[in-house]
Amino acid sequence: MQILREWVGSLWGVFTELEADLQREVFARMAAADGIHYLGELGDEAIHDRGRVHDCFHEFVLVDRSVGRITLIVAADD
Repeated sequence: MQILREWVGSLWGVFTELEADLQREVFARMAAADGIHYLGELGDEAIHDRGRVHDCFHEFVLVDRSVGRITLIVAADD
């Protein structure tokens, strides 16, 4: 969760209207999850024809067995 908080860090002062949405839809789900899996770098073979278009890109898979839910969180700088 620290990776995502650092990524979002600069947004808190600028996009305060997003704070409640991020808390509810992302951070609360992460806190409730039984498991959090960080999907690592795919490597150069995953680069598409236009090259690297994102400086920061993070993917998490959350497993919450109590409600039978799997959530994919994608954080990108676009």
